[in-house]
Amino acid sequence: MINPSLTSADENRPAVGPAVASRTRYLVLATFCAAATFAYIGRHCLAVAADDVGSELNIPRTSMGWVMAAFFWGYAMAQIPAGSFAHRWGVRRSLAVYAFVWSIACAAMGMAFGFWSLVLFQAGFGIAQAGVFPCSAAAISRWLPISRRAFASGSLGTFMSIGGAIGAAVTGLVIGGYSSEHFVIPPVSWRWVFVAYAVPSAIWSLWFYYWFRDQPEKHSAVNDTELRIIQRGTTANQEDAVVLSVPWPKVVGSFDMWMICGQQFFRAAGYIFFATWFPTFLKETRGVSTAASGFLTALPLLAVVVGNILGGLLVDAIWNITANKRLSRQLVAFVTMLGCAHFIAAAYFIENAVAAVLLISCGSFTASLGGSCGYTVTMEKSGKYVAPIFGAMNMTGNLGAAICPIAVAWIVKWTDNWNLVLFFFTGIYVLAAACWALINPNGFFWTAETGNQPETGNQPEKG
Repeated sequence: MINPSLTSADENRPAVGPAVASRTRYLVLATFCAAATFAYIGRHCLAVAADDVGSELNIPRTSMGWVMAAFFWGYAMAQIPAGSFAHRWGVRRSLAVYAFVWSIACAAMGMAFGFWSLVLFQAGFGIAQAGVFPCSAAAISRWLPISRRAFASGSLGTFMSIGGAIGAAVTGLVIGGYSSEHFVIPPVSWRWVFVAYAVPSAIWSLWFYYWFRDQPEKHSAVNDTELRIIQRGTTANQEDAVVLSVPWPKVVGSFDMWMICGQQFFRAAGYIFFATWFPTFLKETRGVSTAASGFLTALPLLAVVVGNILGGLLVDAIWNITANKRLSRQLVAFVTMLGCAHFIAAAYFIENAVAAVLLISCGSFTASLGGSCGYTVTMEKSGKYVAPIFGAMNMTGNLGAAICPIAVAWIVKWTDNWNLVLFFFTGIYVLAAACWALINPNGFFWTAETGNQPETGNQPEKG
């Protein structure tokens, strides 16, 4: 049976005058930001609950490192398949399925009965979430013009961190409990926390399938003026990409592809510290409680929230003024990665927990100012193949995220010094900056030509 909403969009589209554009593209962006939020709430839960989970299931800390890494191994390995599925079958169908499955996996985490069941559910959770950002990137490349693309990428990063901050703070509060003169929050089992975090994603998946459309012209809420704005600055012939094969040999042989993957590897490894061992780091080095570790972990994540939005606006502003991708993408990312390394190294010398976390938060804020550059450059250099190529880039990032928790556990085991972990992450961000120094943000991944992308929209968006 034919879905009327897909065939009669032109007839149903509001007849709005040329000076007034509908704003459906921003509601689309908000929808993907909500998906990122719900995904990261569940993803950051285990970091705060690690001690309670390990204690109840008799899992030592070195083994918990493997449990945390299981998510990212599954997440990394499923990136290209998830992106390829979305490339062929569309974002609408693909992401609705992914979200519903990850909600089931999240709830299953609350039913784990030992090390291997926890690893299995974590890996399944990661596999199901693998399509979030390839699908989001593909949708942004169709729904947002180039003059708003960095803001859109930064917004995804912002709401990703909002979800992480909510997950860390609420999990610490609920599991640890809270009591004051006026009210008491009794401790709740970590099992129920995972079940509760599964509910929003399940609801979102059903609504997304009902409301979203892969092409703006097929959405009845998009009027002609908005459609012209969108089409003015997006890659031509996007719909044809569904039936075209990705030129993988040329993409894999591209030096720029290796560098964009390299920066993502190091940035993801650096960021994932907050989602895995950071609460334990605070408890071991600064003597804070479980509840306090959850709130303090939320601070660098909240700094990312602000930094991603401001960074997206900054990158778009530089692009709209200069139309120069080396200045608006490459230089911003290079400087911000080095700035982050500086702040993290400085935190090593600070004993006070709050002061140290504030310095680290300055680092996460600085890095997030350039966070949108990686996503934006990948979208622009992928042309009509955004979902699968973005999936490949994100796969390497999550390999870094998968390796990082294991590396931290072994560094501490060998040195018996949690503070040395800060120097490890300082080096990670220096290497990310080195990758950005070598990237050419122009052209496509499969050609040596520069400045030949079939995109317009280098003027500020009107309407």
